[in-house]
Amino acid sequence: MHNNDANTVGGASSGANAGAGGAGAEAAAGVAGTMKMATASSTAGSADAAFAEALSALRASLGREPDHVFLSYTDAYDPDELARATAALPASVRVHGSSSCLSVMTAAGIHGAGGPGLALFGVADAQGAYGTAAEPIGESPRAAREAAARAARAAMEDAGREGKPPALFWLTAPPGVEEQVLLGIEDAVGPDVPVFGGSSAANSLDGVLSQVERGKAHRGAVLLSALYPSGEIAHAFSSGYTPTEHRGWVTRSEGRRVPEIDGLPAAEVYNRWADGLFSAQLGGGSIGAESSLRPLGRPSGWAGKVPQYLLIHPNTVDKDNALTFGVHINEGDELVLMTGSREGLLDRIQSVAGAALEAARPSFQPQGALVIFCAGCMLAVRDDIERVVKGMAAALGPTPFLGAFTFGEQGCFVRGKNQHANLSIAVVLFGQ
Repeated sequence: MHNNDANTVGGASSGANAGAGGAGAEAAAGVAGTMKMATASSTAGSADAAFAEALSALRASLGREPDHVFLSYTDAYDPDELARATAALPASVRVHGSSSCLSVMTAAGIHGAGGPGLALFGVADAQGAYGTAAEPIGESPRAAREAAARAARAAMEDAGREGKPPALFWLTAPPGVEEQVLLGIEDAVGPDVPVFGGSSAANSLDGVLSQVERGKAHRGAVLLSALYPSGEIAHAFSSGYTPTEHRGWVTRSEGRRVPEIDGLPAAEVYNRWADGLFSAQLGGGSIGAESSLRPLGRPSGWAGKVPQYLLIHPNTVDKDNALTFGVHINEGDELVLMTGSREGLLDRIQSVAGAALEAARPSFQPQGALVIFCAGCMLAVRDDIERVVKGMAAALGPTPFLGAFTFGEQGCFVRGKNQHANLSIAVVLFGQ
């Protein structure tokens, strides 16, 4: 087992019945035509033109109207204009959209590259069922948890499967409330339904984040799709980093801000572990780029005999040398210095997609895939990001996929343990 595979775990569940510079489309047909999936993309300058161009290519590739459309787009587009474009779809078509950092990804390549770009993943599956619902997150953690529970129930009802847990929930939410959102979904359906997805992103941390359902845009909503495909789903969730010998315990925490580790200023401890990597930022500064290859991890159980770690991305050092993170930290949590490499980030997608395939039954035939790739990891390898596309092709061949670059990642390492993490990759495969 390679080090980059040490924190990659796959799983599977049964379904309902046991290019840059223009538009492009790729498709795969299911057994006996029962399920078909395709992707299409556009970099047209206006939202309505881009959506129309990609949708036309998607319909041509599928040969029919999709039942469900997943949409990823850069923040160069106005989400309200995108929502108006989706309103022209038939009422039977569900839409699940989210903003992505700098670009989006399909098997045809990277689309957007800092400018306009969007991609669609269409599912034509008459024997399956798909439902989508969005709820505003509100102004408190409790409100976010309650909103997620409402959205989960509403998505199941929208699919015509009220009260019946889906094979998988696909999740989009704004950064900051992800842990509460996962708890809310569990409140609605229990712990055993896999939840995968990514937090909405933008070209910068202060950019405009958004979520889009058919005919409506949101800036702060829990958006959930309940998936009951006619085939099967296989998935994998990975941190892909290796633990070091450096570890300590949180002795003071303020949610996503940690003033102390082992009774000392948190940033000073972290800097010592990292051999002075953050010395220039002590007393205040951003460390998001510098920490992407030396993040922290929190022990998160075991997969067989392999320890798992929930990846935590330190974002800034405050004036008092507290650290801020993209996940909630509790007093008493153990934190471990993790290490990764540029080559590992570029090659990891192939091992994650492979883990998802290995989790499926031997006769599983992938028809399409959804991919979540951490924006922080993408920024660390941005100049060579096409290698990620090639890695997916090496693992899955011509299978169409849609990938987004996100500000947080959600998935499950083991059954019954959906989690929110940073610097992670998730792959969800649909197959026959």
